Amino acid sequence: MQPVKVFIAEDHTILREGLKALLAADRHLEIVGEAEDGREAVLKIRELQPQVVLMDLSMPHINGTEAISLIKKRHPDIRIIALTVHKSDEYVCATLNAKADGYVLKDDSHQELLNAIYSVIKGKTFLSPGICSRVVAGFLGKTPSREAQYSWDILTHRERQVIKLIAEGNKNRDIAESLSLSVKTIEKHRSNLMKKLDLHNASALTTYAIENGLMS
Repeated sequence: MQPVKVFIAEDHTILREGLKALLAADRHLEIVGEAEDGREAVLKIRELQPQVVLMDLSMPHINGTEAISLIKKRHPDIRIIALTVHKSDEYVCATLNAKADGYVLKDDSHQELLNAIYSVIKGKTFLSPGICSRVVAGFLGKTPSREAQYSWDILTHRERQVIKLIAEGNKNRDIAESLSLSVKTIEKHRSNLMKKLDLHNASALTTYAIENGLMS
């Protein structure tokens, strides 16, 4: 039996090295590559063609959820497991909607991670025991509401540009430079976005952008 080729995308060096050490102890697994941001992951995965990707969701340049979506569109046979601290239904829904094959929490055990890898390589979907059944049920039964569609429609073109850049992991100063605006103007747009959408942090804005197709 040939070892399963695994790629690790994680922006924290200590965590990435720890994952490599844990997985290297299993003779049925082979670490073929790693990346510290989403853009690097997309490029390297195209070259290395791993069988399984472990993808952190909070990644710079291109966030993990968007990277999953891009990789799946280009390489549908590659199995992708989201490895994250996020337990909220918005993250689970956005990640599964991006076509991830598994969702593992960083506080799960080493054995759970191995279970996830061996499950997805067999074509199964793996969800962490830490994700309650109501979250999965909520995802399966989810349909766009009129309210969500309306809130999206009332965003200005500039606000859509800003939310896209926020979702890609950019800071206010980076967004200001990209759009040739002042940091204060970006802060104002950000505040308006949160008020209009009734969202309260960058993670919620990211999920909203993904679910409404801006990141596709």
